[in-house]
Amino acid sequence: MVWAVNINRAMLLEPRRIVGRVFPILSWSRRYDVRTGIGDLIAGITVALTLIPQSIAYASLAGFEPQYGLYASFAGGFVYAVMGTCPQINIGPTALLSLLTFTYTNGTNPDYAVLLCFIGGIIQLLAGIVQLGFLVEFVSLPVVSGFTSAAAITIASSQIKGLLGLKFNAETFTSTWRGVFYNIGSTRFEDTLLGLSCCIVLMGMKALKDIRLKESQDEKGGRILALQRSLWFVGVSRNAIIVVIASVVAFFVHEDKDNPLILTGNITPGLPKPQLPPFYTTIGNTTVSAGDMLSHLGSGLLVVPLVGIISNVAIAKAFSKGRTLDATQEIVALGACNIIGAFFRSFPVNGSFTRSAVSDASGVRTPAAGFYTGIIVLLTLGLLTPYFYFIPRAALAAVIMCAVLHMVDIAILKRLWQSNRLDLIPLLGTFVSCLALGVELGLGCGVAIDVLLLLYYQSRPRLDIKYVNESNYPPHYSIQPIGGLHFASAERLRSQIMSLKDNNHLATLSNLTVIPNGVTNGVAEHRTGSNILVVHCDTICRLDYTFLQSLKMLVQEWSRNGRVVWCDASPLIKQQLNTVIQEPLYCDTEQLGVLLIEITMATLTGNTSDTRL
Repeated sequence: MVWAVNINRAMLLEPRRIVGRVFPILSWSRRYDVRTGIGDLIAGITVALTLIPQSIAYASLAGFEPQYGLYASFAGGFVYAVMGTCPQINIGPTALLSLLTFTYTNGTNPDYAVLLCFIGGIIQLLAGIVQLGFLVEFVSLPVVSGFTSAAAITIASSQIKGLLGLKFNAETFTSTWRGVFYNIGSTRFEDTLLGLSCCIVLMGMKALKDIRLKESQDEKGGRILALQRSLWFVGVSRNAIIVVIASVVAFFVHEDKDNPLILTGNITPGLPKPQLPPFYTTIGNTTVSAGDMLSHLGSGLLVVPLVGIISNVAIAKAFSKGRTLDATQEIVALGACNIIGAFFRSFPVNGSFTRSAVSDASGVRTPAAGFYTGIIVLLTLGLLTPYFYFIPRAALAAVIMCAVLHMVDIAILKRLWQSNRLDLIPLLGTFVSCLALGVELGLGCGVAIDVLLLLYYQSRPRLDIKYVNESNYPPHYSIQPIGGLHFASAERLRSQIMSLKDNNHLATLSNLTVIPNGVTNGVAEHRTGSNILVVHCDTICRLDYTFLQSLKMLVQEWSRNGRVVWCDASPLIKQQLNTVIQEPLYCDTEQLGVLLIEITMATLTGNTSDTRL
């Protein structure tokens, strides 16, 4: 009776545990108090001052009107506050996803971006539910770094035309600079002057937040602390300040002269109406079906959600501060943000490292900061959109360029050179491919290079091979494989081990760790009379079928005048070896000495009555 009650209690607790994991707000909201709320409110307002100008600029980067950046900025904050686990993360438009959105939707209309957001969110949600987050691990850090750096340079290059006041169509890094070269004579002096001034001021204001004033214990200490906090606030609010100042300048300049600056122009005011994502659209006089829209988006349906997952999990890891990270829940939350955002005309979004760093420095306590940020964005949409008309394009270009420059990771070159120079291949390969072929094809090239390197490593497994001639054991060859042995290394490994027997020395084995007994000047002395090969299996985790067939041939060739002993093989390895090798010799480390003596004596006396030997 007691066990039945326990089972019923467990059945009741399991759904509650699942709901609590999917909606972390149910856990942290119980401890929410006024002090925590004030910290989140300050962080939410500070992040909003960074998010609003960035979202307007990133909408331009994606090829849409400014209000679409704000549409993409509020829903994610609300959803992540309910389902997210990392307080610092702010969900909204980012430079990387905006560039990818432009890549896959250029020449269409915003309906394509909204559908991309919806389908990408579904893919992310399914990836989280079936726990496919491990697939992200197949994209190595060098590939991610090369992709991010190339994307940052591509984004900054795409803003050159806005900074110089040029008008031409370009999609890639190469086409942008080709367009700049051919149109440089059409540079507008006023836009260039404003854009460069904004860049200089933005970089100077960025340095304000890092200023550290000397603390004092007297009454001036409070003033110094207040001054330092003011400098920090001005530094993190620099984008909003620059956009406002540039808009005021543009307003007064346009009162005196006609069109001296390229402005954002008229935009649709008000809040977006909740509606289903578009499964058909109209371009000109042509109605495009959902199938044609999905066909046009193509690989973007996988690339965009994949990049979003990689970025979000990386940011969450960076701000986890030693806490256990639920990567699956982060993927589920990101998918939900994009799905719900699509009902409010959002294009694809994910976490921003810059805004997350601002949130962390502002003293954020819980994901509830997203509520406050979302409310401020809604107020901006409802009240301030008519004033976006005077935002200069050159100022938005400056905001984007200064925001993405820190994404170029130069320091990783030194770290890879010192740790593993082969990792420079996927890094530089991805970087060059992204610039030459486009970011979407470049990422694919980087992953392909990673796979080839992985196969290269698998074809050259680490082996510790040595000739053992100690008093406790008869002379024999000892091989210690490490990890799994797979088809890519099967034939190469078999031929190298056979060369050990045929040549009767170890010096011919390249790419192996050779530790013979009595080595002079790096060349192993010749070994005669040894026909025993001991394979230590304690570190072998698995063998695939191709490698097993190669081992079968190895045993057949070695057994013509020798024996192969499998030491410390696990039950799984024994089961696999038994399928291809007849009567293999097994032993553990304690029995190895006795077994080697028996084999040696049987060989010397010619006694083959024991079929085991």
